[in-house]
Amino acid sequence: MKFQSIVVMLASAAKNQAIPPEGWSSIQVNDPHVTDIVNFAVTEFNKRISIYISKLKLVKVINGESQVLVGGFNYNLTISASQRFTHIHNYEAVVLEKPS
Repeated sequence: MKFQSIVVMLASAAKNQAIPPEGWSSIQVNDPHVTDIVNFAVTEFNKRISIYISKLKLVKVINGESQVLVGGFNYNLTISASQRFTHIHNYEAVVLEKPS
């Protein structure tokens, strides 16, 4: 499978914002495939930020869900990432995975 460059990462201001439950399933955050997806999301985010903003460094995956689509999978992940060594925040990453 190939990850698409459709990545959205936002600092989580509100906690526990629900995603509509239709078609979403919980995923194992320690799964190596999930790690690949999260690393892709952080890398793509870092490619798109200004040179004046510190790059994100993944701390851990907090939780995640996947949705089966006709042409692949949609992942919604909550991660903890740091900027400038001490500023740790939660982020939401949305990644579309399509077959190669």
